[in-house]
Amino acid sequence: MSAAQTNCANTEITVEVAGEPELEPEQESGELPPPPQSAHEVLHGTLSRFPIETLSLTGELIVRRRRGIVLHEAGFAIELAWGEEPPRARYNLRDSFGRDLESLTVRRLADGTSELTWHDADGLVRDTPPALTDYVQKTDITWLDLSFAYLWWPDAHLEGEDKFRGSTCDLVRVVPPEPIPGCAAIRLWVDRRLRFLRQVEQLDEKGKRVRRMWVSSVGKIGDRWMIRDMEVERPGSGQRTKLHVERLVTP
Repeated sequence: MSAAQTNCANTEITVEVAGEPELEPEQESGELPPPPQSAHEVLHGTLSRFPIETLSLTGELIVRRRRGIVLHEAGFAIELAWGEEPPRARYNLRDSFGRDLESLTVRRLADGTSELTWHDADGLVRDTPPALTDYVQKTDITWLDLSFAYLWWPDAHLEGEDKFRGSTCDLVRVVPPEPIPGCAAIRLWVDRRLRFLRQVEQLDEKGKRVRRMWVSSVGKIGDRWMIRDMEVERPGSGQRTKLHVERLVTP
């Protein structure tokens, strides 16, 4: 498998680049660890598997009907700096010609909330940032999907285990630290062996699933995982959105 290599803080890391075969988490093996003792143990393990080096990602958001007809496409560029204090990320959305449409900078605060700064296409700060559950452009993906903000929410509860594509996953239910429209809780499927996020459900006030996100392929940076493809659907919508990372590099 070919890879791009670079040095960061005197540590060599390997970045899976576009055009390589997709790497499925099921390809890793090993003895299944014992069940976790708490939800926070699961969340901490998941965060520890994400890269802490500053990363730049570019790719596409593709909206398709169930029969595969493409309805909408948009480009994105993301800078992740989750190793900073506080953790930070910037998300730029672009049209099919590569022109900026909007951008959002997210900073994680100590209480689990997010500080949002929203810019329009001209780079001007908008007075009112979006809700994390607002949809990104014409897709099924929300800012919550892009930011993974729920991994930092402190109100977390372990709900047993379940299978996802043959892998044993720990189920964790997290509650927003402040009200978010249309989201009373998030349920997570976390691969017990790899400590990697496999599936996410957004629940409304009645506990009903209103959206589902799942990871379909990943890449690796050293011994850490990074999502390459994820898909989101809303029950009954007749369509779904795929996020595909075309290029992932370190500065």
